[in-house]
Amino acid sequence: MKKYIVFTISTLFLFSCTDLEEDLDGVFEESGLSSQTVVTGQLSAAYTQLRAFQNSSSFQFALLEHPTDEMAGPTRGPNWDDGGIWRDLHLHEWNSSHSVIIGSWDQNLGGLFAAIDALSNDPTTEQKAVATFYSSFYMFYNIDLWGQVPYREPGSSYADLPIVLKRAEAIDLAISQLEDVFADLPNSSANNTVNQYVAATLLAKLYLNKAVYKATDEDGTPQVGPYTFDSADMQKAIDYCDIVIGGPFTLQANYFDSFAANNTDIATENIFVSENDNTTGGELRRMHYMTLNENHNPGGWNGFVTLTDLYDKFDSTDPRIGGSYTGVTDVTGLNVGFLIGQQLDQDGNNLFDRPGDLMNFTRDFDIANSADSKGIRVVKYVPDLTNFERPANDYVFFRLADVYLMKAEAMARMGGDPTAPLTTLRAARGVDAVYTGTSLDDILDERSRELYWEGWRRNDQIRFGTFLDPVQQKSNTSDRTRLIYPIPAPALSTNPNLVQNPGY
Repeated sequence: MKKYIVFTISTLFLFSCTDLEEDLDGVFEESGLSSQTVVTGQLSAAYTQLRAFQNSSSFQFALLEHPTDEMAGPTRGPNWDDGGIWRDLHLHEWNSSHSVIIGSWDQNLGGLFAAIDALSNDPTTEQKAVATFYSSFYMFYNIDLWGQVPYREPGSSYADLPIVLKRAEAIDLAISQLEDVFADLPNSSANNTVNQYVAATLLAKLYLNKAVYKATDEDGTPQVGPYTFDSADMQKAIDYCDIVIGGPFTLQANYFDSFAANNTDIATENIFVSENDNTTGGELRRMHYMTLNENHNPGGWNGFVTLTDLYDKFDSTDPRIGGSYTGVTDVTGLNVGFLIGQQLDQDGNNLFDRPGDLMNFTRDFDIANSADSKGIRVVKYVPDLTNFERPANDYVFFRLADVYLMKAEAMARMGGDPTAPLTTLRAARGVDAVYTGTSLDDILDERSRELYWEGWRRNDQIRFGTFLDPVQQKSNTSDRTRLIYPIPAPALSTNPNLVQNPGY
């Protein structure tokens, strides 16, 4: 019963229309559920919606990485064409009917409105704070991806259409509402629940990106920059980063342990995750399947690749570039990190691709027509060999490494010296101790080396002004309207308060 109510109300939030005949204000009372049961169910629903970033029905991760200089989805003969949806993302040629854009919009708003439902049903002080975090979290992604936020004031009638917040006002609301309840959040460090460290990380991101969202024309067209980063905002970002850095988290000794099948137990720097186990973790398999060849052990769907734009940023001695991982490589031959060149089994024998050619991954690929072994592959999440179909790896949203990098960026944007946080991070990773790069370009490159294929590259490139640039297999500079996605066509037809973004 609880799951039914959660789904029904979230759906009404998404698709309510002007001729709605039922008055739903009393739906919870009529269901016989207490307010506490309703609030608990909606908070659970808000957390469950985090799976949208990894699942196959919406795969929001694709919107965050595919249009960047880190990922592409080449068509391989008849495989991976999928109506051109992956090419369209890489070439910045998407439209309002793009299936991933539609699915992600619905899933993201499902999370937002579950949070608002919780706020509407007499939550406790702590529940209100947790629900407010989810509200700000999902608002952040709507602001970032679409530049508009359909929004209901908590307690408003379900029969009323959501209002639509513009980008500039939405970012202010996301920040203010979360700061108002910050002290009421738990002071725990469990990474599968909302607490002050999780909220501080989100607030640092909100302040760091605030200048981007404020730089929007009156008609909704996003500006390219360079952006004006207010020193007060950068100081707030630093302050929130310091809260997290002063907490119980430590940088991982083995970089890939943060993404291991047992990262629930061994990760020391994961601040906020979507928890998976061998019963519920099926969707995370896509992170492996989408890139591994069919004849790997374990095998995959032979799809997505990375670009030389990313791979060439690494020094060959940087551990983050990958290599063997105990318990996987010695059992299957599969490495973690970047897979390039001839692939081997656990005994050192050459692997062959499906057509029978050597599985020798190359730097080059063709976005429209690639052979099986074209393109560098990435294994960021360590395969769970105990249950490859339902891996137990937690999907990571916030990590301590990102906090150090955000602090370094905010310091640099204030004209300060970001050496200290950069040195701390790189020393923990075991990379060049005499590295002296502290410019904004250096920091962007370091973010790429540290956070590749984690869903932050689009956000980073827009903030640093490189998102529209040509990349491998995309030779043109994109129009600035590509800085945000179109409002999905079905959403426009159900809520007349929405206005299509310019350029679509």
